[in-house]
Amino acid sequence: MFEVAMLVADAMRDIERRDGEYMQENEVGFNTSFIVGGQISGEPIRLFRIYSEGSFIEAGTDTPYFQTGETKYGKPIIDRVISTDTSLTDAAKCVLVSFDSTMRSNVSVGMPIDLLCYRRDSFEVEMRRRFEDGDPYFTTLHRSWSEGTKKVFRELPELSW
Repeated sequence: MFEVAMLVADAMRDIERRDGEYMQENEVGFNTSFIVGGQISGEPIRLFRIYSEGSFIEAGTDTPYFQTGETKYGKPIIDRVISTDTSLTDAAKCVLVSFDSTMRSNVSVGMPIDLLCYRRDSFEVEMRRRFEDGDPYFTTLHRSWSEGTKKVFRELPELSW
């Protein structure tokens, strides 16, 4: 998997070398990132975040997840919930709540959401789902999260001046 991450990083540097001058002349920035992960039989599952410069980092104990794209609205939720002990089901639910919060605060982020979960050492995709506008589960999750957030807020201790 490290070699796969290197292959993607090298390709990104090649594009920058090849097209960088043209992009600068036309005021087009080269800004992309990828999350690459998987497992090769006999090896541990690995996850990498590859930056536009071609550098990358690997997920580990200190960074049990990566997020790309719009992060400022949904990341605080993930930071509070996800740890190395979080179940795959809870992690998936947390990611969906993170998307919901991001969509609420940023109109440029929206449906559909494609979710794929891979169970370590299974070597097959068992869990894949697309959430479209009006999806019953996502609608329930959205309502529950919104109502639950308001309820917890109302239960916070009063501020004394």
